[in-house]
Amino acid sequence: MKNIEEVAKQLRNQKAKEWRDKNKDKVKEINKRYWLNKAKKELEQRKEV
Repeated sequence: MKNIEEVAKQLRNQKAKEWRDKNKDKVKEINKRYWLNKAKKELEQRKEV
């Protein structure tokens, strides 16, 4: 069973890497949104303290 899980994990990682390589602009935008939201939440927490 472990072997099937490892193969599934490798396939998933491979597909994700291929998608990221083909969609560099989307990855860049996703990362930008992620870090902006993270910073926004951090600023909100600082105001509460």
